[in-house]
Amino acid sequence: MKRILLVLFLIAVSFPAYSQTGTGGIKGRVVNRSDKSAIAGAALEMVSSGRTASGNYTATSDADGDFVFEGIVPGDYAVTVSAAGFSEQRLTVTVEDGVMKNVFYVSLLPDDFEVQEPVFMSYDDGGYGFEDVPLVFGASADVFESVTGYDFSSVRFRPRGYDNSTRDVYLAGIKMNDAVTGYSPYSLWSGLNEAVRAEDNTIGLDPAYFGVGGYNGQTNIFGTASQMRKGFRFSLLSNSALYRLRLMASYATGEMDNGWSFAANISTRLGGNDWVEGVYYKSFSYYFGAEKNLRDRHRFSFSVFGAPVQRGAQNASTQEVYDLVGSNYYNSNWGYQNGVIRNARVRNNHEPVLMFKYRYTPKEDFELSATVLYRTGRNGYSALDWYDTPDPRPDYYRNLPSYFYNPDPNYKNRDSEFLAGWAAEAWMNNYGGTQHINWDRMYNINYDNVDANGLKRSKYVLEERRTDQNDVNISVNADWRANDFFTLDAGANFRWNRTEFYKTIKDLLGGDYYVNIDQFAERDFATDPIKIQNDVEYYFLHGEAQKVKVGDKYGYDYYAQIRNAKVWANGNFEYGPWRAYLAAEAGYSTFWREGLVQKGLFLDNSKGKSEAPQFFTYSAKAGLAYAYKAHRFYANIGYFNEAPYFNESFVSPRTRNTLTPNLTTQKTFSVDVNYAFSKRGYDIRFTAYYTTIKDQSDLTSFYDDAQNSFTNFAMSGIDQRNVGIELGFKVPLPVTGLSLSGAASIGDYVYTSIPRVTQTIDNSGDLIMDNREVAYWMSHNIYKKDASGNYVYGEDGSPVVEKVQKHYVGNTPQIAATLGLNYRTRNYLFIGLDLQYFDKMYLEMNPLYRTDIAVCGPDNIWTPAEEEYMAAQETFAPQFILNASIGKSWYIDRKYNIGFSLEIKNILNNKWLKTGGYEQSRLIDSENDERYYRFDSKYFYMQGINYMLNIYFRF
Repeated sequence: MKRILLVLFLIAVSFPAYSQTGTGGIKGRVVNRSDKSAIAGAALEMVSSGRTASGNYTATSDADGDFVFEGIVPGDYAVTVSAAGFSEQRLTVTVEDGVMKNVFYVSLLPDDFEVQEPVFMSYDDGGYGFEDVPLVFGASADVFESVTGYDFSSVRFRPRGYDNSTRDVYLAGIKMNDAVTGYSPYSLWSGLNEAVRAEDNTIGLDPAYFGVGGYNGQTNIFGTASQMRKGFRFSLLSNSALYRLRLMASYATGEMDNGWSFAANISTRLGGNDWVEGVYYKSFSYYFGAEKNLRDRHRFSFSVFGAPVQRGAQNASTQEVYDLVGSNYYNSNWGYQNGVIRNARVRNNHEPVLMFKYRYTPKEDFELSATVLYRTGRNGYSALDWYDTPDPRPDYYRNLPSYFYNPDPNYKNRDSEFLAGWAAEAWMNNYGGTQHINWDRMYNINYDNVDANGLKRSKYVLEERRTDQNDVNISVNADWRANDFFTLDAGANFRWNRTEFYKTIKDLLGGDYYVNIDQFAERDFATDPIKIQNDVEYYFLHGEAQKVKVGDKYGYDYYAQIRNAKVWANGNFEYGPWRAYLAAEAGYSTFWREGLVQKGLFLDNSKGKSEAPQFFTYSAKAGLAYAYKAHRFYANIGYFNEAPYFNESFVSPRTRNTLTPNLTTQKTFSVDVNYAFSKRGYDIRFTAYYTTIKDQSDLTSFYDDAQNSFTNFAMSGIDQRNVGIELGFKVPLPVTGLSLSGAASIGDYVYTSIPRVTQTIDNSGDLIMDNREVAYWMSHNIYKKDASGNYVYGEDGSPVVEKVQKHYVGNTPQIAATLGLNYRTRNYLFIGLDLQYFDKMYLEMNPLYRTDIAVCGPDNIWTPAEEEYMAAQETFAPQFILNASIGKSWYIDRKYNIGFSLEIKNILNNKWLKTGGYEQSRLIDSENDERYYRFDSKYFYMQGINYMLNIYFRF
């Protein structure tokens, strides 16, 4: 009887196990995402999702990277793939009974040696378009971007010549580009490398993950706790080009058995650099994320992060100044105060972001997600302000030798060699601190300026220009796989943004108060006490101008109110070797200015809401691809109708509600054709592209010497054409571990229209130019000369045109190439050497110099010499850069990872590569008032030889 019971018990025990044996399975190959080479020894773990499936399974990839799971119970599984030196990858699979499913390639992203982090430079450009943008977007599987994304960063290379604002940046399905300017918002999470490491990137016109996507690619950062690499990581970085020290730590639990995931990332960056005095970092960044997975159907995520930072900025200067001080890295923004360096131009930002995301997956072929994101905080930028006293900037043009003397006798009032010599001597020897801001002098002037009540009225103050955003985004996205041939992605998003622009007193510099009046208006309307008021209501209430102290608002105060909404759909088709997609988007955008103070110059047009223009936008994009073995041929085409941004839509948003004329949508057409090859370490991509961008607008404000007044310059109808080719490749060499990589971008980015401009006087709104052509914006003529250098005239009396000189999109190299030799061993040693070449670099133009007024001069008489001089665009000389890097990692028990990386950039110590700059919008009269001369341009230079050393520990 006991034996019978024992047999029955064993049968009962074994039956469930027998009943759970399946005949299904999966197979595939684990490869390196960068070069598609096989990864041997990768660990794979299949975990049941709890829906029908049961049990956990493990496997290891063989020498060819192949793996197989057999005898698997049918159902849904989460597969985790990990390998030493690579980021962990997760995927979801469904096992069917009797079917061996081939998942083909599982690609792992290599753990970089953590040199190539997003880098931000802080420049003081006087409002000429140098934004704080990253010099590298991050890791990319595309061979061209993986080679160029970091290598070309030192010269502010812009892919295909496109503006930074044209690249879409998403966070968990929310478009994060700045609502006011369109620029990429990388500074929001700067320093949080681990938290934002997991991301997807698309290139150019390639199909996007969210929305239609633009013509300059898309980055989608996951940003949730479960996507952060599991384990603890700590790194220490020293950098001679940006900041002295970076400390970073992160920890992520990964998804635990109870469905929870937690992650945290903190970092700090401190110090200055070896090349530019007065600049510094003081940054502390933080991230925390939590996520809950409920039976793989519901996921709830919460993340909060921020990157509070103080950064001393660098200023561009003229070549005259650089030569006087003997350095192309001179910075006029700082001076000594009590023996300590103090920078007047400091960015002080902290804009925390809170994000909630919900993802619902009722079945394998359908997913619905919703994200709510809120951004708030402060964005400040300090600067000197002054009243009825000399300009305190050391490189102000009246402090330079060229102000006193020019060897050309046609320059008016530039004939004193003695004063010029005295100024040069002072600059070269830094007499009295000539090269720097004189903080003590400003304090003393304020101490001595005592009013009738015994209070010190400041003539110099330090202001802080604030741009404080409240930004709410809501996004809903759906992903439906109808069958093996068709996938539909669709979504909708809404954005509510209110950004307050104002400035405050940051430091009275020894004084007791500062008077809130418009000194430019006081010059023009000295007898009218109302017109000079920045806050008329305060004046009416108190009978005097406002006296402001530290922390008080003054000057201007207004809201930018912005509302955007979009719906989109993206259909993807697959049939055999063919792939195709069709995407469309429709949107609505409106914005208005809401003045918070009434200005004396514009009593009826400064406070309250402005007109709110409305724009109905649309975009469409399509692509077709064909794959044959390791070859891929594909093409994309797109048309984009986009609303203008707030920052380019008002004539003078600081003072009044007037919209710029001819405000319309921007129209872009773009097409590219591509060939790619990827097989066993060989990776090649070739692209040819053609893009036209029409109806762009631009707004600048500057002091116009011809009008003796501060003016606003609103330009519309700017068209450009960007055409070119890209080549990227990585190929193995016969020596084991040795490979050759390279990339080339050859473009032709030119302006193709004659825009129109409306110029107004800032203090009155009076028109100087009304919808007038910027005649020399697109091109100018080069005229024929004889052997004696005299112009040749035709029978009609006109000078003979020798060539038409096109004008180019500036501040990016239009030819860029790199060739690198890389050596990587199986024990994680890496050595690299690369040589870069840059050419066709142009200085961005200002529109004033291309108008008839500037070309013809005060006498309004055109000459060929004036056109050739005034309308010409400066070209930078071609340059070479040589870089080297080395890195090594050690793995201990496949759990602990210690390593370092060292990169030496610009080994040739090239100090003459101009990375950008701008033309000043100032004019000098000739002695006989027949023509104008241009002010010298200002430049930024690439730093000389510098290093980045990173040491890290992970487990």
